[in-house]
Amino acid sequence: MSKKYGPVFTLYMGNTPQIMITDSVIAREAFNQNNFAGRPDGFSGKIFKNDIVFADYGHHWEALRRVAHAAVLKYSTNKQVVNVAVDCVDKTVEAMLEREGPNKPIDPLNYTYLMFLNILANSVFGENYNFDDPEFRQLKYMLKDSLEELGPRMMLWEFSPIVRWIDQKYVRKYREYIENIRIFIGKKFKSHYRDYNPDIERDFCDALIAAKNDAIRDGKESADYLIDDNLLMSLMDLFFAGTDTTHFTFRWLLLVLAYYPAIQTRLRQEILAEIGDRMPSHEDRHRCHYLMSYISETLRFRNVIPMGVYHKSVTTSRIGDYTIPEGMPVFVYQGFILRDDNTNWPNADQFIAERFLDSDGHYMTTRSPAFIPFGVGRRVCLGEKLAIADLFLVLVRFLQSTQNYTICLDSHQGLDADPISAFDAIMPLKHTIILKPN
Repeated sequence: MSKKYGPVFTLYMGNTPQIMITDSVIAREAFNQNNFAGRPDGFSGKIFKNDIVFADYGHHWEALRRVAHAAVLKYSTNKQVVNVAVDCVDKTVEAMLEREGPNKPIDPLNYTYLMFLNILANSVFGENYNFDDPEFRQLKYMLKDSLEELGPRMMLWEFSPIVRWIDQKYVRKYREYIENIRIFIGKKFKSHYRDYNPDIERDFCDALIAAKNDAIRDGKESADYLIDDNLLMSLMDLFFAGTDTTHFTFRWLLLVLAYYPAIQTRLRQEILAEIGDRMPSHEDRHRCHYLMSYISETLRFRNVIPMGVYHKSVTTSRIGDYTIPEGMPVFVYQGFILRDDNTNWPNADQFIAERFLDSDGHYMTTRSPAFIPFGVGRRVCLGEKLAIADLFLVLVRFLQSTQNYTICLDSHQGLDADPISAFDAIMPLKHTIILKPN
């Protein structure tokens, strides 16, 4: 459609027109403006009211995002993140080997999902679960399994009131699931008040309480928006937006290195040379150039949110030569931009792990404007820094923990996405891996 109609066109989803942008320059020009920082008043916005991801543009959103962004930046370089990631990876590999064994097919899906969920639970409210912990299994059910039970039709609820009416029984069930998660996380958040110490910041809950107290003490305008219910919804955003995206990306990282043995060998060699057997650190990202390039190329090659999250024109504005009416939903199709062969990505359909290395073999921190795996503009993903930190630490430790094995594919089905997935084009096919002793 982009080739036929150009980089800006209208696509109807149900009876709702949506503006689609497939050009990185136009996308940055539009989404860097406040005029396109809004969110449509859709189904998700009503479910996740007063959060960060779906809240409309305004003082409420700005106050919450500023606080959450500061906490994310702080934790993305915190040594505690390293300890949590290393511990969770070690538990995961140990469980895989104990329950499945070497030289046998292993479906990594549940293992890796639980690993990232545990990392996030520890970072958000300080819980370090065992995989068999009933409370941990309950959290997994509410966040993942319950949504899979509802099936892919729920994706249509955002755009079609008619489908929501037909599916009203399932819509009610979905609302119940969300409310149960809100209650679960709310109890964890409120329990932090009982033993809160302003001199010790244990996790995100403490960071948000500190931000609230500081705003009240200093008489900041944002204090009116930093009430407990709003802060709680910010924590829910971290779980919903953070667990699946990093988990999907890590599954792609795992699949690609198993599919290309030479890449796996080079990754292991770099880790051995630069880190050895010690725990990885945040500073190691400046030494492991090939590994960082590999992560970036995976984010480009298989972006897990290809359509991004829709925006809304706050006022009547312009995108290129077009006038966009107030209230119009606008998407940047970042999956297309990340794989557009005609502009920034020669041989875009090929996985080239060295794509983000300069002539000296160093990772390029200044990248193409078309590298937008986390979105672009005012509402770019606030968890980007933490996601990169987690992916780096987890990948390094996973390869260290399996240094006596080669990660192989049980069957070679290619590197295509799952065509029957509810999240089309973001989930790998259900490959099984084998940990083959060296």
